[in-house]
Amino acid sequence: MVLKKSGRLLILFLFACAAPGGAQSIVTESVTGMEFVPIKGGCYQMGDAAGDGDDNERPVHEVCVGDFAMGKYEVTNAQYRKFRPDHHSGKSAGLSLDDDTQPVVNVSWEDAVAYAEWLSQQTGMAFRLPTEAEWEYAVRAGTSASRFWGSDPEAACTYANVADRTAREHWAKWTTFVCDDGHAVAAPVGSFQSNGNGLYDMLGNVWEWCLDVYNYDAYEKLPKDDPVYSGSGEYRVMRGGGWSNGPLGIRSSHRVGLSPGFSHHSLGFRLVKTDT
Repeated sequence: MVLKKSGRLLILFLFACAAPGGAQSIVTESVTGMEFVPIKGGCYQMGDAAGDGDDNERPVHEVCVGDFAMGKYEVTNAQYRKFRPDHHSGKSAGLSLDDDTQPVVNVSWEDAVAYAEWLSQQTGMAFRLPTEAEWEYAVRAGTSASRFWGSDPEAACTYANVADRTAREHWAKWTTFVCDDGHAVAAPVGSFQSNGNGLYDMLGNVWEWCLDVYNYDAYEKLPKDDPVYSGSGEYRVMRGGGWSNGPLGIRSSHRVGLSPGFSHHSLGFRLVKTDT
């Protein structure tokens, strides 16, 4: 498919390793090279079924989402700098967060939304932040435990970049996992094993902005089908935990609200493609 826009020809690729069972292939857009994994919609139990989370993760309730495609990886510094060439993700404890293959951080919800709008305009495709319901459906990949790899938090270092033994060398007072993932700060995207949907770093590495307005009691207010909270509220949802989080923050149901203008050294985002 060839699309003429702004005097340029943008070739939009559709390719991937063939998906099992005749499923759709991964979609790659040519402006940044970002890959999107098709996620077949369905229903699941959203929230903290394990009982180790906060009240804002309950009640557990059935939610159904439609088909969408989610970024295989978190948006990287190199991809974000296609949009804002002067962006720098900075450092933490003197350690760089700014390498091309690390996830972009120090970006607000407003920045992430602007990036999605820019990429949509550049490609003619439709990109946005995931809804909270889509994000949890995608991370769980059919699982119901606290983390997609199971109930054992100490298996984290196989699947996620978290606060671990390496981090304790720099931040001795942190609550950490006892395993060692080899990274004190953000790792290059895709450095750990994927979940069952073929998505990387859904837990750990960096927190990820979601589309929803944050509401503490949202689970008591939203409909079953394709829920997204868009009412009044000061904050936006972020999910997944980051490289500075211990076991409490690295869970599939964990949800936090922050100001849409806020940015942080362990907070980034990934996109979904909705015109599947």
